[in-house]
Amino acid sequence: MSDLELDYHFQFSRRILLATESLFGDQAISHRVRALCADYNNQCENIILSRGVPLLTIAIVGAKGQGKSWVARQFIKEAATRMLLPSGVLGREATTKLHWVGPTPPEKLDSAEETFIPCDRQQLVDLGQSYMLLDTPGVTDADKNAAQATKRVLGLAPVKLLVVRRDQLRSSINSELAAAIEGALCVPIVTCIPLRELPVEKEGGGVQPNLHPSESLHTDLRQLVDWLQTSAPQTQLLPPILIEDFEASGQERRAGEKLVVALTQRLQSQPLEGLARTRANRLAATNQKFRRSISRAVDQETPYLASSVRRLHDEANALPTQAVEAVLGSPIVLHTAIRGRLRAQLVTDTSPIWFPFRTLLSLLSLTQGAWDRLILALTGSVPSLFGTLASWAKNVQLSNKVSLEMQEGIRERLLRQVSDRLEPIHRQFHSALERLKSPDSSHSNAERPQIHLGGIEELQGKSRQVFEARMESNTVPRWILQLAGAIGTLVFWGMMSGPIVWVYRQYYAASQAALWQTSIEATEFPHPQASMLITSVLLSIIPVFLFAMVVMTLLLRRSKIQNIARAIQLDHHALIEKLRSDGLLRLHYEDRSLEQAEFLIQLDRSSRESNGNDD
Repeated sequence: MSDLELDYHFQFSRRILLATESLFGDQAISHRVRALCADYNNQCENIILSRGVPLLTIAIVGAKGQGKSWVARQFIKEAATRMLLPSGVLGREATTKLHWVGPTPPEKLDSAEETFIPCDRQQLVDLGQSYMLLDTPGVTDADKNAAQATKRVLGLAPVKLLVVRRDQLRSSINSELAAAIEGALCVPIVTCIPLRELPVEKEGGGVQPNLHPSESLHTDLRQLVDWLQTSAPQTQLLPPILIEDFEASGQERRAGEKLVVALTQRLQSQPLEGLARTRANRLAATNQKFRRSISRAVDQETPYLASSVRRLHDEANALPTQAVEAVLGSPIVLHTAIRGRLRAQLVTDTSPIWFPFRTLLSLLSLTQGAWDRLILALTGSVPSLFGTLASWAKNVQLSNKVSLEMQEGIRERLLRQVSDRLEPIHRQFHSALERLKSPDSSHSNAERPQIHLGGIEELQGKSRQVFEARMESNTVPRWILQLAGAIGTLVFWGMMSGPIVWVYRQYYAASQAALWQTSIEATEFPHPQASMLITSVLLSIIPVFLFAMVVMTLLLRRSKIQNIARAIQLDHHALIEKLRSDGLLRLHYEDRSLEQAEFLIQLDRSSRESNGNDD
């Protein structure tokens, strides 16, 4: 399992190196990336294989002259072994090598940079489990080789003791220390604290109640912890250990005993599974730093190239949203589509038995925007009749156009914008690449790019589903339509009942006369004039017509249309973000150089977006 995991990271760094060499050839940026890849591989190997050390590794880190070696010596019982650890701020006294202290040496020990001090488990202070101590040079040491050696090996230690002098709590070097502890379990150890700033002890041991470290020390500790948590978010910080200035008090032994007791308590409170999980955190932190280093290197060495690639990436990300807004954001398109669907629903969900209310709803739906001319047309105005027919034809044409725009508009606009907006940036990219390879070059011979935005069909299909789902959730309840239909129908037949009853009363009387009398004239049967019936129908329809207009106006009010439109737009934005996060909506290049450059420059951004997960 470890070999597979290590091979994964090696393949990742190899992909980066191949992309860099393919893009830039044998230039300075390629040499720089090659060194970064080698360092990344070494760190991953240290974290995963732990240099063959089967024990818990506790690394003691900090700047030069903070007391790291003194801390290390407190865990060694044998005086002769303790003396093998150098300490001090002078060149001849300071630690300049990595010192391994434990029962078994690590693999691949480099004698030029590392020293192994054998020490049986019985000669180390009991912390509840076997461990290996790693005393390191300062991460900010003036000796660059020593500092680099420390940074290369620090990743393999799941537990780090961060040693900081009291007067260095506000130092700027803490930013480098944060990078050294990223992903590990860290215990800050503050040394050289004046007695006046420490809690006061009782005679015979213990601490007086309600007495805490001085306000100044407490503030500095809080600032240090906050800074470390912000700069190294994947680090698990345990409460700091405070060490008195024993050179002033003359109580070095007491200070050492307190250190061991406090550290033992903190480590024993941590489950072994928690320590094991730090490996994943350390790998994630190393991967993030590696990605940032590569992106920064490419950006610094090729600023024009990086600028064109980032602009291309940003434009591609903005295209789907802008295309959807261009289709849905237009009041004419979106509002017409919503209003058309709601009008159709009003007609289809109204039962056919509600005549002529349902028929009038259909007529009003087809003549939207020409109701005034429709009313005049019903009174016999021929010009208004032609105006009504023209509005009907215009509404039908607009509905068809809106339907087609909703179905194909997003796809067509995306394809058009990919061509119009990305091609100039593509040419700018190749111009920057040619200038990088040949400074005398002033133009680009790049062919027309083959850039495809994947996921367009998926976006188009999902867009229709989003529209349909939102319209379905905003349909008018059927009971409202049936109630309106019943009211309209009762009004119509209530007014038409007079003429109809009068005609049928005469008809029944004439029929009875024809059955019981021997002779009857045909003129005795009712024969109302057509104009009378037409006038009666028109007079009865007008109130229903006005009622239908009121119903449609209320159910299709402007505020409702706008609320539905806003909801549809928000649904589309959420859809686009989901397609992006799922990797469905993304650019595909048939330009190898552009694909590799985009991969290198976006490493840092992809790392942040995945919250520390590997690519």
